[in-house]
Amino acid sequence: MSVQPSAADSLSRFVFEHAPIRGAWVSLDATARDILACHRYPPALQRVLAELLAAAALLASTLKFAGTLTAQLQGDGAVRLLVVECDAQLALRATAQWSDAAAALPAGASLCELAGGAAHGRLALTLDPKDGGPIYQGIVALEAVSIATLIEHYLEKSEQIASRIVLATQGHRACGLLLQRLPGAGPSDALAWHAANRRLDAFAAGALVEATAAIPLLQALFPEHDLRVFAPQPARFGCRCSSERVANALRLIGRTEVESIVAEQGAVVTHCEFCNRRYAFDADAARALFASPDAGSAAPVRH
Repeated sequence: MSVQPSAADSLSRFVFEHAPIRGAWVSLDATARDILACHRYPPALQRVLAELLAAAALLASTLKFAGTLTAQLQGDGAVRLLVVECDAQLALRATAQWSDAAAALPAGASLCELAGGAAHGRLALTLDPKDGGPIYQGIVALEAVSIATLIEHYLEKSEQIASRIVLATQGHRACGLLLQRLPGAGPSDALAWHAANRRLDAFAAGALVEATAAIPLLQALFPEHDLRVFAPQPARFGCRCSSERVANALRLIGRTEVESIVAEQGAVVTHCEFCNRRYAFDADAARALFASPDAGSAAPVRH
């Protein structure tokens, strides 16, 4: 093995040198902490968001294009909406909408329980290439208890790729491990895959958040295999909101609606649902958005 990656806020890919198996290990420290600090999420929702952040990073690491992966839960339970996004550069963000009932749920409540039950919610995974290619969306049935098992079933059914995922959180830290059997593997490769699975079956998920680097963790987990670990890719909290995006959104709702808000409140104030950043347009700035096509870029905006 070579390349000693840092554990903090990074993802490390690896391959088995003598078996058609690949994987990735991700650790989100400051990234998860900063994302979760944007809103006062109840404990159960905070844990689920942290796990989905790690899972989204692992899934994004397998993409062959420079796009965005989005996991979106919709339900009629304690959590009405949950969105986690990760792009090819591992810039992550997340948000959720929940009711007071979410605070009453135990910290270990499942994604299915947060959504109100398997029949009342759905989890969609969307791949957006951002290069003009087709957008792909798959639906994950809320049948299993754990997020890891949900995504394993999704990958096996929709992508026909045998996969194992382990997710673990501790406080605001979120970690994950992905293992996949590459397409085209022959019968002779089954022994290596089954052996790796047995190792994961006996693996304590808590060891993920205790690990300080990828290589020692992987060496302990797969001691009988020669692994190649690639240079780590940094992960970060990256919200894509901006004054220009907010201005364009206000133009879309129209002059009449904006004038109505100004007349009632004296200004137009909005917050980004992801990072909670505040954008405020006073009356003159709000009206300037409709003065000319380029007027919005010069309009004063307070944060």
